[in-house]
Amino acid sequence: MEIKRIQAPLLPESKNLLALCFLCLTAFNGLILLLTLFTAFKINKIAERKTTFAQLVNGETIYVSEQERNWRYAAVIQKVVNDWTILTFNWDDKLTGTNQSDQGIQVGKNGRIPTNTWFASLLLEPKFAQASLPKIAELVPTGVFTGQLRSTTIISYLSEPRAVRLGEWEIDMVATRILVDRTTGRDERISFNRTFTVQAVEIPHSPLGKNAPLVEQKIYEMRSSGLQIIRMVEFNPQQRR
Repeated sequence: MEIKRIQAPLLPESKNLLALCFLCLTAFNGLILLLTLFTAFKINKIAERKTTFAQLVNGETIYVSEQERNWRYAAVIQKVVNDWTILTFNWDDKLTGTNQSDQGIQVGKNGRIPTNTWFASLLLEPKFAQASLPKIAELVPTGVFTGQLRSTTIISYLSEPRAVRLGEWEIDMVATRILVDRTTGRDERISFNRTFTVQAVEIPHSPLGKNAPLVEQKIYEMRSSGLQIIRMVEFNPQQRR
């Protein structure tokens, strides 16, 4: 006689569904745990960055936050480009903040540039500065040092910095240089539209601090942003639109 074996399910169908739900719930809780651990890790990394307040010499208190070595505020990058342009092309026969005549700084055999223009060159990569100064000297009329001519720069557009690689940004500028003849009142307006490439560098510190000569203090001040301009090319606003 043939005996038929009846294979019954280990659990009733309703209990199988309950077990499946339990497994899904366990997996979901595991995923939540992983996400929680990941979030906690990121929060701890942020918390490890030192945050403090600092008081400036003028009494102003500012918030200071530790960031990555090559990280820079967009406003700081813009300021470097702005400062270089203004200092390079704003020409007068007086030293800034004084009544003293500006005799300028000699460049090469016959070139001469205003003192502020020389300080602006500190914002350039050294080899780039060395190559640029003779060309800038060719733009400076001798009438600047006699007080006959004065130059002012108006910046009408400065883009947000675009990161091109780690610690390097591009920024576009639209500006106009205005050269005024004080004897005749006539002026010449020259477009100056450029795309700058700016690079993060180490921030230098003077070993003498406040005891350093004024010129040395000014040099370190110019480099205090930890940025230098490494390239300039013509910028066409129409091509960006």
